[in-house]
Amino acid sequence: MSMDALLTIVQRGVASADGIPTTDKAKVVVLIDYDTLVDDVRGSGTTLTGDVLSPGAVRRMACDAQIIPVVLGGDSAPLDIGRSRRLFTRSQRLALTARDQGCSYPGCTVPATWCDAHHVLHWRHGGPTSVSNGALLCQRHHTQVHDHDLTATVTPTGVTWHT
Repeated sequence: MSMDALLTIVQRGVASADGIPTTDKAKVVVLIDYDTLVDDVRGSGTTLTGDVLSPGAVRRMACDAQIIPVVLGGDSAPLDIGRSRRLFTRSQRLALTARDQGCSYPGCTVPATWCDAHHVLHWRHGGPTSVSNGALLCQRHHTQVHDHDLTATVTPTGVTWHT
């Protein structure tokens, strides 16, 4: 079984009866330099178990996960652990589901309950967590949108991807 298939099974398992997730996705701690994460520079992130991830993989994970910034001082000692609320709410996901009715990528038929809520203007670039800046994407197209830095136009009736 592929990792994507396993994640889909787990995501569906934590969804409510109407298919809307009731919990956050798994929380994974990744240590990555801020400039590497934000500015698309070379580098990598490292999990607490020592797994090395590309900045792109970290950004994809960050799309639908909580990010808790940790400010490090000398000897990498944590000085401050912050919080950030940037995930789409249940109501916003319901609105995205009603509008997109599944993966918003052209020709895709993956149902909404299997999709991630994606910030069209990335949150790390100041994009708001709002229905007008959100789009549902299946795991495959979510990865493709990030890998190719695709943009979209969002209207009250749908999403048009610029491929």
